[in-house]
Amino acid sequence: MQKQLNHYEFKQKQKQNKNDIIFVLDNLVHAENIGSAFRIADAFNIEKLIIISENELDYKKIEKTARNCEKTTPYTIYNSEEEALNEVETLGYTPVNVEITSTSQPLREINFADIKKVALIVGNEKDGVSDKILSKVPLSCHIEMYGNNSSMNVATSLAIAAYKVSEDFIINKKEVL
Repeated sequence: MQKQLNHYEFKQKQKQNKNDIIFVLDNLVHAENIGSAFRIADAFNIEKLIIISENELDYKKIEKTARNCEKTTPYTIYNSEEEALNEVETLGYTPVNVEITSTSQPLREINFADIKKVALIVGNEKDGVSDKILSKVPLSCHIEMYGNNSSMNVATSLAIAAYKVSEDFIINKKEVL
């Protein structure tokens, strides 16, 4: 019979290596989405979270949603897109916008294992990834949607993209073995 694992049993099954993924949050407004990004970052064991914010962050709301994941996921906060992209480049990550653009590719068509180290960039809840970033980051991917709406919650799209990148990395590692 199937049984639900408790927290300790589950932790024993998790891998301890960090995935070569960074999240870049481009001026998210809602603290709950930032907190959710921390939860997603922890779930996929990503390397780091980079937050770009021109406004004061509501740490109480972020922490409430993050449920302690902000304590286990390294993060940096920058005031400008340029500073954030400089760190991504310095760390050797390839930035990828998760955004519908005139040149974006469907998420499912990209093999992220070929890229190796991926910085997923998600944008503001209303305006998406900023024009400053879009002009500097040539690679964009979008999540194909089949309903009437053309967008989804930023945390949801981040989770979907993180899953796809992680799967590509895992599949690639299995093929190498």
